[in-house]
Amino acid sequence: MKVSAMLVSLLACATQLYGQSTPAAPTAAAGARPPRYIASAPYNFNDHAGWVSMFDGKTLEGWKGPMDLWRAEDGAIVSSSSAEHPNDSAYLMWGGGDVKNFEFKTEIKLEGAGGNTGIQFRAQMLGKTEKKYSEWENFGYQADYDYPNVQTGALIECCSGPRRGPSPRPFKASMGTVVRETASDPDRPTIIGTFGNPDELKASIHTGDWNQLHLIVRGTTMMYFLNGRLMSVFIDDNPNRFLDHGALFLQLEGKGDIKVSFRDLWLKTLP
Repeated sequence: MKVSAMLVSLLACATQLYGQSTPAAPTAAAGARPPRYIASAPYNFNDHAGWVSMFDGKTLEGWKGPMDLWRAEDGAIVSSSSAEHPNDSAYLMWGGGDVKNFEFKTEIKLEGAGGNTGIQFRAQMLGKTEKKYSEWENFGYQADYDYPNVQTGALIECCSGPRRGPSPRPFKASMGTVVRETASDPDRPTIIGTFGNPDELKASIHTGDWNQLHLIVRGTTMMYFLNGRLMSVFIDDNPNRFLDHGALFLQLEGKGDIKVSFRDLWLKTLP
């Protein structure tokens, strides 16, 4: 037998033998209990089943605000400001109604060293004054984000800029912390836990490029994720100041030449 023919014959025999000797996958015995735990599915930021799209990728339909400060550009919602022609804080409100218990996802890119942005949620309107754009000024919780990553990943109360309405509380759930505020000592929020390393969390941020931002807000608990990493948690157990519903806004503020872009915005209502 030639070598090539012998090799083919051996491979055929081995394949047949492997098929006969490979044990069948085990099956659960009749009446056996299912396993105590199951493996969790990997997180998929782009899984939008059950979510509502907030942006058509082309227009600002469904949004409200100063449309001379916001625009649809290259598949994103964009606002910018320059050192030569600076804007005050620019807010764009989701026109789909108040949010209460919800999840929100978007991709965000902030450009310019003096830039600050964020997602304002459960926000209360402050009312119109003679000041330009004042009808969009608001007060509520914010998932903060800035270019130097001093505020990025933090949950705060915002904003003090209009100098009207309630004064923002001094709590700040910084990167890597779980913070709770109670009515008994509202000026002394408590760090009740920490997770991760702030330097490692900061290293996961794509400064000047796209980042995946995800909020989960249910009841008094608020969680801020960035690029699949939990950044901060705030628990608002102060019934005197807790906000259980309100508007959702995109924001841009800061100094110099700055620009923020949001794409792939999604919302899911929670019970």
